[in-house]
Amino acid sequence: MIHQRKLAAFLSVMITVALSGCSGGGKTESHMHTVANMSMEPIKVELNWSPQQVTAGQKVSFEALVTQDGEPVNDAKEVLFEIRSNSNTDKKLEFTGESAGDGTYKAEGIVETAGEFTVTSHVTARTQHSMPSKKLVVQPQYNKT
Repeated sequence: MIHQRKLAAFLSVMITVALSGCSGGGKTESHMHTVANMSMEPIKVELNWSPQQVTAGQKVSFEALVTQDGEPVNDAKEVLFEIRSNSNTDKKLEFTGESAGDGTYKAEGIVETAGEFTVTSHVTARTQHSMPSKKLVVQPQYNKT
């Protein structure tokens, strides 16, 4: 008789453990569905600035248009514009991009010296990182005398 009670208690515990194991994975399963539904299409970044013709000491607006599957990406974790001198690679400027909506991220800055530079936008979004670069030529400032 006592042996049957122990067996019944053991079976009750085993059934409870089995059932809790089946229902306890809701959060993990939900997270897995989110990751599974995330597009594996690479993010695309179009890097531009204005004005197109830059003069030393002039304010420049840097812009990165971030898209994925042709749709704007408005949830980028990081957008950083790095401007590095081609003649002195130790010299660089960095500007943090802020969302302007519709997948556009902007930052303003001034390049004080003339010369050739490489502008690289570092974009981290949706578990991906993209670093497109473009050449920027900064013209010397002319005195108007």
